[in-house]
Amino acid sequence: MVKKILQIATLGKDTDTVLVGLRNFPAHKLVLICLSEDKAIADDFSSSLKRVLKIPIEVYCLEGRDILSGLLTAISNILEKDSKNFDDVIMNVAGGDKLLTCGALSAAFVNGTKAFHVMGDTPILLPVLKMSYSEVVSTAKMEILRAIDKAGGLVESLQELSKLANYGKPLLSYHIQGAQDSRGLMELGLVDVERGRRGKSRVKLTTLGRMLLLGKPGVST
Repeated sequence: MVKKILQIATLGKDTDTVLVGLRNFPAHKLVLICLSEDKAIADDFSSSLKRVLKIPIEVYCLEGRDILSGLLTAISNILEKDSKNFDDVIMNVAGGDKLLTCGALSAAFVNGTKAFHVMGDTPILLPVLKMSYSEVVSTAKMEILRAIDKAGGLVESLQELSKLANYGKPLLSYHIQGAQDSRGLMELGLVDVERGRRGKSRVKLTTLGRMLLLGKPGVST
C-alpha cells in the first residue's frame, strides 16, 4: 500500500530546492510557505506544478514583521488541518531566507516532523526528534506555560504565578524545578528563573517555550 505523503516546503526566489525535494520525496499534497515579497513567484510556481504533478498545492504567504511566529502558526494550522488525512508528513526547509529555514526546522522539532535540507541536487535528512517535543511536557506544565504567556511572558513571583495558573507553590516548584522522576520546565529549556526583588523568583518564558505554545501541539497526561 502506497503511503500518502504531505510535503511542506519553504520557498524563496529559487524554486529548484522544492523540485529536488519532490523528485526525492514524491508527495500527494504540497504546501508552499513564502514571504509576502515572494507571493507572485509562489503562485506562478504552484500553477506550473499543478499542471505537471496533478496534486493539490496550497500557498501560505507570511505577512507582518514577526515572521517566526507567523511561520510556526502557519505550520501548526497546516498540520492540524491536513496531517490526519496523510500517512506521513515531511518538511523541506531549504527554500527562502535563513529565517524561514530556521523557523521551519524549529517547527519540525516542536512537532516531531521529519525534515530535510538540500545541498545542490541532494536532500539531506535532518536529525529531528521522532516524537513531538510536547510528549515530554505534561498537561500541568503546558497550563503553567500558558499562564506565563498570558501574563506577557514574565511573572514576577511564584505567588503571582500560583494565582494565574491555579497551582500551589510546592506544585509549581515541582513542575518548574523538576525532580528525580520528572524533568522541570527549566531543564527542558522552556522557562528561565531569575532572582528578582526581595529574593522572589521571576519566571520568564524562553523562545523555545513560546515556540511550543505557538505550535499548539497536543499534551501528554
